[in-house]
Amino acid sequence: PRGCLPRSLGAALLCRLRGTWPTWCTGVRVVPPFTAHAWIEAEGRPVAEGVPDGYFTRLMSVPPVSRTDT
Repeated sequence: PRGCLPRSLGAALLCRLRGTWPTWCTGVRVVPPFTAHAWIEAEGRPVAEGVPDGYFTRLMSVPPVSRTDT
């Protein structure tokens, strides 16, 4: 769908404002026609994409940073 990049970045930033960070991903659809797509994931699954697992292949992702108090 059109607008996946701004939508996924907006959703990730909204999560960040609430104190968490999802995994932001960009990649391609694995079935023809091969198209680029951006999405967010929680617990290793796409959020609100309406597609089965494995429908997209990640090319790049930005996971949450785990912080430890030292």
